[in-house]
Amino acid sequence: MLRRLMKHIFARPPAAGESSPVAEAEVQKRMRWALAHARSPLNKHLDIVYGDLRIGGLGVLALSESCLTDSDAMAPPLKAFRRPLASYILARYFLYAMELDGGYAECGVFRGTSALFLCRAALTRRPGYAGEGLHLIDSFEGLSQPSAEDLIANHDASRSGVTQGALSAPVEAARNALREFPRAVIHKGWIPAVFEELPQRSWAFVHIDVDLYEPTLACLEYFYPRLCEKGVVICDDYVTPLFPGAQRAWDLFCSSHGLPFVVLDTGQSVILKS
Repeated sequence: MLRRLMKHIFARPPAAGESSPVAEAEVQKRMRWALAHARSPLNKHLDIVYGDLRIGGLGVLALSESCLTDSDAMAPPLKAFRRPLASYILARYFLYAMELDGGYAECGVFRGTSALFLCRAALTRRPGYAGEGLHLIDSFEGLSQPSAEDLIANHDASRSGVTQGALSAPVEAARNALREFPRAVIHKGWIPAVFEELPQRSWAFVHIDVDLYEPTLACLEYFYPRLCEKGVVICDDYVTPLFPGAQRAWDLFCSSHGLPFVVLDTGQSVILKS
């Protein structure tokens, strides 16, 4: 599964005379880990680690698995341990933000798996929640064109093997996954132009999962000035070696605005607006 995903993401062959030992080493390392995970009794490991972890009255592991199934998504073995904890952390910040005065946004929806997790977690706090205030933003055409800031660099050569259009999913997949939550609004379009469709309001929660430098920076530039007091911004890709542009955009924005943030062991980075 991971091998197919890596081939899809790193589909472009190098140009003549071009090499990418850093990218290739990272891919090979992760394939090796994935094969080791796949041969392990993952279900037993996951039950030991997450069996008692709950959000509201819901078991996090079961909730994560049901959201994957109901969005027709796949989790490679390598992400088996990160996904439940990252989803739990994301939901905890979402529940926190539901007590604030502002809307909720997710940039980078894919098949709607994480949005579904958030909505189902919200039901534990607000029975009858139907997706009110949640805006889901994605091109549904895969990744945009990588920029120079998305290159994985080394002393010999620099390139990004990530191809434009990788990781695409039809908008109907997200709509179907979120059919239980009809008041969640899906905005199909490229960042930042699609932001023109958003309501003029303050935001309490923003989840950024767009992988690349330019859309990550555009999300921060749009949402942070509109973030309500105590609002939260989470970047899913801060510690993702295959997508260095997200961290570069985050660091540039936070440095230029003097913003403190935390980096979690899941690879997520988080700003709380004071």
